[in-house]
Amino acid sequence: MSTSAHPNPVFHPMPPALFDMWSNVAGAYGEAMQANTQQLLLSSARVIQEQILQAFFAFSASCAEALAKNAMSVQEQSMKRLAEANGKAVGMVGQGLVRVWVDSMQTATRS
Repeated sequence: MSTSAHPNPVFHPMPPALFDMWSNVAGAYGEAMQANTQQLLLSSARVIQEQILQAFFAFSASCAEALAKNAMSVQEQSMKRLAEANGKAVGMVGQGLVRVWVDSMQTATRS
């Protein structure tokens, strides 16, 4: 152990002016950090909101386009089916009329 010339060291408190200065410095940095954090949060929220709106509008446009294409496709298929049904109906009516005509001719020749 070594002995010191001053066995009981004297504590020198920080002068109030120095304490106030460091408090003000810390406050300035704190305000800057708070402003930075607030700006980051607000600008991030704005970016997210813009991206969501853009995605929604892109989705809406894409969905509308896909629905229009689907409607056109269904309409085209529907028209084809109706045309096929019309062709079958014309054939059925034609065959029926021919049968009626043939039957009436056979009945007329028997008499």
